[in-house]
Amino acid sequence: MNTHKPIQPPVSLWILVARTDVPYMLHTIPHLIRSCNYPFVERVLAMDTAPLIGEKRYRYDTGSQEQLDQACQTLIDQGIMDRVAKIDYHPDRIKTIYEKYFGSEQAPKMLTHTHNWKGSTVYASLYCIEAAKSDYYLHFDADMFLHQDPGYDWITQGINLMNSVPTIATIRPLCGPPHPEGKIIHAPTFLKDERGFYSHKFFSMRAYLVDRKRFAQLSPIPLMWKFPPLWSRYLPQPLQWLAAKVERKLRRTKGGVQGAIESFEPMTSRRLADTDFIRANLSSTHAWTIHPPKHTAEFIQVVPQLIKLIEQGTYPLEQAGYYDLILEAWQELLNNKSILL
Repeated sequence: MNTHKPIQPPVSLWILVARTDVPYMLHTIPHLIRSCNYPFVERVLAMDTAPLIGEKRYRYDTGSQEQLDQACQTLIDQGIMDRVAKIDYHPDRIKTIYEKYFGSEQAPKMLTHTHNWKGSTVYASLYCIEAAKSDYYLHFDADMFLHQDPGYDWITQGINLMNSVPTIATIRPLCGPPHPEGKIIHAPTFLKDERGFYSHKFFSMRAYLVDRKRFAQLSPIPLMWKFPPLWSRYLPQPLQWLAAKVERKLRRTKGGVQGAIESFEPMTSRRLADTDFIRANLSSTHAWTIHPPKHTAEFIQVVPQLIKLIEQGTYPLEQAGYYDLILEAWQELLNNKSILL
C-alpha cells in the first residue's frame, strides 16, 4: 500500500496589502493561510505604499503607514508570512512590465497610470506575478475569506486542471458557498465543464492561481479608459459619475481621452473574450470563497466571528450561491444563540 502523500507543486503566495487593509488584515491573512493549508515556497506580503486615490481615500478606518508596517511585522513575527515586498514603482520597472503584458504600443500611454480610476491596483498585480519565485503564483486580496474542507487541496487540484486544460489562464475555488440546489447566482454567464470546473470569460483579480508563463500569453491585454476627460476623477467618488457625464457632453471632440484607466478586471476580461483562454472556477464544493464588497464598521466588527463560521463551513442559507458577502444574513446567524463559536 502506497502511503506517500502526493507531491504538491511549488507555489508562491502573495497577498496584496495597503493602508486600507489595516482594520482586518491581522484576522483575514492568518485565516487564509490556515484555510489553504499548503506548503508554499514563499508567503509574501506585497505592500502598496502609493498614495490613496479615488474611492480608496474614503474607506472606513484606513490605517496609517506606520500601522501597516506594524501589522506586516506582526504577521512575520508570528511565522504566518515570510517577508514584505514593497511594490517597486521605478519608471523602468513599470515600463518593462507594462510592455510585457500590454504591448509596446500601449505601454507608453500607461506609464503614469499604476492604479485604476477607483484607486485599485493595475501595475502592482502584474509586478507581484513578475517578482514571484515559482511559476505557479497564487494571489489573494487581504479581505478575502476561504473555506476548505479538511483533506481537500484546491491548489493542487487547480494546478492539475491547468496542466490538463491548456486554455485555463487562471483558476480559483468555487465563488460563494454551495447552494443546496447547485445554483450559481453570482455569475452572469458561465459554462459547466464536466472535467471539474465552471468556465468564465471574465477575470477576477481578488483571488487567482496562475501559471506565470501561460498568463503572459494573454499579452497584449487591451488598454481601456474609464471616462474622458479627467477632472471628474478628482471629485469625491459619489460625484464622479455625474461629473463625467456632464464633462462628456461639454467636450467638442469625440473619441477617447487618456486619463482614468480602467480596472485590471475588465481589461483582462476583454482579452479572455477575444481569445480561447478562460478563467476557471473549481466546481468542487469542498472549497469556496467569499468577498466583502463593503468594509463598513459593522463588517469590521464581526470579521473574527465570520472567520470562525466560514472555517467551520457554516453559513446562512441566504449566502448560498452568492460570492459577495451578505452581511445582514451573517449578523442574524451570529445572533442565533444556538451557534457555538
